[in-house]
Amino acid sequence: KALPAWKNTPMRERAQVLYKLKQLMERDNDELSWLVSHENGKTFAEGKGDVDKGIECVEYAASLHMMADGGQLDVSRGVNCRVVYEPLGIVAVIVPCNFPVMVPLWMAPNALMAGNAFILKPSEVVPYGAMKLAELLKEAGLADGLFQVVNGQREVGEAIVDHPDIQAVGFVGSTKVAKILYGRGAATGKRMLCLGSAKNHVIVVPDADVELTSSNVVASSYGCAGQRCMASSLMVAVGDVQNIIDAMVVHVKKMELGKDMGAVITGPAVERITNY
Repeated sequence: KALPAWKNTPMRERAQVLYKLKQLMERDNDELSWLVSHENGKTFAEGKGDVDKGIECVEYAASLHMMADGGQLDVSRGVNCRVVYEPLGIVAVIVPCNFPVMVPLWMAPNALMAGNAFILKPSEVVPYGAMKLAELLKEAGLADGLFQVVNGQREVGEAIVDHPDIQAVGFVGSTKVAKILYGRGAATGKRMLCLGSAKNHVIVVPDADVELTSSNVVASSYGCAGQRCMASSLMVAVGDVQNIIDAMVVHVKKMELGKDMGAVITGPAVERITNY
């Protein structure tokens, strides 16, 4: 019901909501970071990084009205072609537990800025960051109904993908689920954006800078307790790089649990990791 009025609101006016959201996120940065840290297990610094990157996403979306000029081309006498951007309608995303604020903000501000209504299904183990975002958007002036949070597990995600009124679905999570949801949604004609797991291999060569490489490989591996796409679970040593490995060991031995690395998200996740 809220969609027609929002769809007909000029983009520059939609942007005002996002400018306000940015201000409110900056105001409540510590609270948001605390929420992320406590529901996810990240260190507070990592939670703050999650929130800060989310704010950057909001900033980007707020600028889209300056890039939405589709242009016009005169192709013949009295004939011209132009690009017009129109909202899809209702769109939804299903997001994982590792970045409760940043990952939803990869998509929500852009979709809202484009004139859509937005449904967010957070991971069932980290609902609080999503609920706080909903509160802040309401405070920023977004009309009721345009941003909704639906909590739940697998059956809720499937209902979102199957719902005939939802025109597009974004997903971030495991490759297995990404493939299933992509096929399921695409079969109904939906636009699907499904981002599966990325566990990057790090290749280290002998002429790499010892301090830069050793510190960054360790930061990549242990940051967010390894629960992120950039967590390098495999390092490939090319040639004699033992001096770099030795420097990595020094960095790891200096780490403190709770300060430099937080908790793994759930007991079953600990069991799965241990079984590797």
